[in-house]
Amino acid sequence: MFSNCTSNNFIKHFFFLFFLFSIHLNAQEFSPRIKVLQEKLRNYDNRNQLDSLIYSIDEHLARPNLSVFELQMGYFFKANYYKIIGRPSDAILALDKSVAFKGEGKESEKTYNRSLYILADLFFTQKEYKKAFHYASLCQDKISPADSPGNYIVLHLILGYYHYINYDNKKSMKEFLHAESVAKKYHPCKLAEVYVKTARVYSRQNKIEKAKEAIAQSIKIADSCNATENKINALRTLREIMVERGEFEAAHKTFERLDRLVGIEDMKIRNSRIDSFEIANKIRLKEQQNTYLKRINDNKEERLQKQKVALVASLIGITLLIILLYSIVVLTKKQRITNETLKQQKEQIEVKNNDLKRLNLLHQKIFTVISHDFKEPITTLKILLEKEEILKNENEIVSTYMKAIGQQLEQSDAMLTSLLDWAKMELITAQSGYSEIMLHNLINGACKELGHQVRAKNITIELKVAKGTIVVFNSAVLSIVLRNVINNAIKFSYADSTIVIEYENHEIIVTDSGKGIEQKKIDKLFKQKINPGLGTNLESGFGIGLYLCQELMLKNKGTLAVFNNESAGCTFKIILPK
Repeated sequence: MFSNCTSNNFIKHFFFLFFLFSIHLNAQEFSPRIKVLQEKLRNYDNRNQLDSLIYSIDEHLARPNLSVFELQMGYFFKANYYKIIGRPSDAILALDKSVAFKGEGKESEKTYNRSLYILADLFFTQKEYKKAFHYASLCQDKISPADSPGNYIVLHLILGYYHYINYDNKKSMKEFLHAESVAKKYHPCKLAEVYVKTARVYSRQNKIEKAKEAIAQSIKIADSCNATENKINALRTLREIMVERGEFEAAHKTFERLDRLVGIEDMKIRNSRIDSFEIANKIRLKEQQNTYLKRINDNKEERLQKQKVALVASLIGITLLIILLYSIVVLTKKQRITNETLKQQKEQIEVKNNDLKRLNLLHQKIFTVISHDFKEPITTLKILLEKEEILKNENEIVSTYMKAIGQQLEQSDAMLTSLLDWAKMELITAQSGYSEIMLHNLINGACKELGHQVRAKNITIELKVAKGTIVVFNSAVLSIVLRNVINNAIKFSYADSTIVIEYENHEIIVTDSGKGIEQKKIDKLFKQKINPGLGTNLESGFGIGLYLCQELMLKNKGTLAVFNNESAGCTFKIILPK
């Protein structure tokens, strides 16, 4: 690691990093919460309360609704804490989160680059040189040598060392010499680290004298800067070079010198740690006493606060009870008036419902009378006119009149059926609902109603619907629509032809092979009351049946479709809702 520190300067090093941020405290990006956190950490630093540092950082990160920059700073502080207490893996995890929370501001950019720098340093310490090189490459141009010369030099030492272990001596030396020039200008004490690295390259290039000269300069600078760690690294490098060159006696002397220096340094570290732990234990004991006293005061304050809350709650409860009793009295009175009004309205609605029921029964009786007393005579006259002895009447005048009377009766019957269907539609849409329908039986019933017209033209109806087929629809509506569509197919079919009725995918398909319908009439057939034309036997109609059927289908979420077949005739589709 390029920036080692021992436990005795732990706090100073840690808050040196915080100082890098405190110089920008007036920046708009530093929220009050970050300033409060920094103030807490500074106070803990002054009191050497090490455990309280991480507690304050975690407390900050647990706050709700933190901004991206507040999260970035929190994880950056946490990473530095872990790095300095010797938990590099935890530091790397915290730095990854800090990098992930990069924002838009200038301070966020600086924090992002510092995080990359520390990641490079940590991975280098763990000898993951490829990752260290990656992070160093990302931030090498983002850190100014004038503002942060130490960090800048370390980055180029990492880059140079990566090239060194990959045997690219040219690139390696270029990075080391660049670091040397910056160190001479801004940070002379860093030259101790730089010369150790250049010595390794000189050794690989068989420039032993230059390598030893660089080591000597490194030791001299380390002594002048009181950098024992750098002096130890320089002596280790010198010993390795001597061993590689077979200078074992000189290497042994260097080792003895190195061993004494390491022993002295270890003793200093142990003494510093003992002093730090003694101070920390004294402060922790005092802190525990203060915590105990604070807990007692907090308990007293909590009891007093609870008494106040109980008193206020009692007053509020009594007030609410009075309001509740008053509201109950007022609402009870209003409810009584409302109930009386509703009772009167209910009685009025029941009277109107009874009137409507009687009216509906009357309508149904009227329809029954019309259907029986008006349609029955017409049907009887039609049957009489079709008797063989009348049809074979040789009197031409009588025969002509008979045909005219038959056509008038046919028109009257069709008109009466359409009017009855139209009147029934109002009752159907108001009263009826969906139910399961045995489709085969319903179609069969409609065909039987039209048996007279079928026999008159000797038409064959092929019913290709399975007997067990069930559809869910308004049975009254479907009955009217089927009768009208099949009647229309009979009307436009030639004698001795066939009408096919099928069911597929919620569609009842009625296909005839008759004369078809003019295209201009097809386009308007369901949009207005239009007469589709004369049938094959000159049957006429009033154009209201199919229009009525489409209205009924649309009100029940279905529709009708019609088109002429390519060969002959046309096809009607009764499309049921899915």
